[in-house]
Amino acid sequence: MRPRKGFTLAEVMISMFILLIITGAAVQFLRKQTGLVTRETSRMDAMQNSQFAASQVESTLREAGAGTADAQPMLVQLDSEALTFNANMVSIDSGDVRAVYQFSDADTNGTRAMLKTERMALPNSSPSKMYPDSTYTASSGVQSGAETISYYLRPDSTQSITGRYLLFKRVNATTPSLVARGIVKDSRDTMPFFTYYKSDTLNRLRPILKTQLPLYHGIVHGAVDDTGKFALTDSIKAVRIHFLTASRDLRTGKDALRTVEVMVRLMNSGLLDRVSCGQPPYPTATPTVVSSVANALVKQVTISWSASVDQAGGEKDIERYAIFRRPQAVATFGDPITSVPASAATTYSFVDKNVVAGQTYVYGIAAQDCTPLLSAVTSSAAVLVITP
Repeated sequence: MRPRKGFTLAEVMISMFILLIITGAAVQFLRKQTGLVTRETSRMDAMQNSQFAASQVESTLREAGAGTADAQPMLVQLDSEALTFNANMVSIDSGDVRAVYQFSDADTNGTRAMLKTERMALPNSSPSKMYPDSTYTASSGVQSGAETISYYLRPDSTQSITGRYLLFKRVNATTPSLVARGIVKDSRDTMPFFTYYKSDTLNRLRPILKTQLPLYHGIVHGAVDDTGKFALTDSIKAVRIHFLTASRDLRTGKDALRTVEVMVRLMNSGLLDRVSCGQPPYPTATPTVVSSVANALVKQVTISWSASVDQAGGEKDIERYAIFRRPQAVATFGDPITSVPASAATTYSFVDKNVVAGQTYVYGIAAQDCTPLLSAVTSSAAVLVITP
């Protein structure tokens, strides 16, 4: 047999040394790659968070002023860290053409204008500025469907790092919702979260100085003393949203800053409701209401009314009938609960099965034309819901 040759000790040691060098280099490379991936993921998450926050404010703010009553201001509060405006964003009535969205199961406290009895401090106002000044109603006497919407930023007390903010949204007097975390205020960036612009004589946008903020529309829009600083909010044409985001580099302890910025033109600024279908419709005659029990489980109220004289005569522009309901103890109607399309009929009826046994309700009917303008609401007698 031929003898086998093995590795010498020196060869083994050299091989192990080379292997250690290659392994060490590979480990360092993988650590760097892992760190880069982690940092980029953190940056992307932070950026997407700020982009989401800005897009939420932008999409809602573009509708500011939509569906407001004549005496209801479009912009209520202008502050570098808070913004409040009125807009008919949501309605529970699928036929409400003034609302941007319709959700039949929406919280009714967030689908109509705030009541004066619900007045509360505007976010971040110091000293506290209470709003609203009155309960806003349309010319027909129906409560405005435009909600009061606030976006505001406050320091995040859960973070050990200073300069981290939370973005909140509040609709009317409902519980505020958290929109986004991780919005940053940094000394290297002096731009405020919100900047407001008005037009000069050459129709160029000019910013409102930060020293002039906050501004509040503190009286009824269109009143005799709706001038000067009280009317300055009415001249705002655009709002710049400037959110800063940061991802912390664990190796250096420093923040990598990124900016998300959006300029929002206020489409309804300075616009007035224009009559395109003549005068407001004539109201209907007093509707009749009857409470009944369909079966052992279903209680209901049937409301009946005659057509407005503007349906078949007059301006002949009636498009639908809005149906309102309120508990007898409540003074005003809110959003319509539903609507019925106008037809050639002379009488109409609607069966309301979403009632509470033992509760007393008052119903109302308003005719609506193609403007759309509502007639005055004709109220029914109070009706007690029969218990099955």
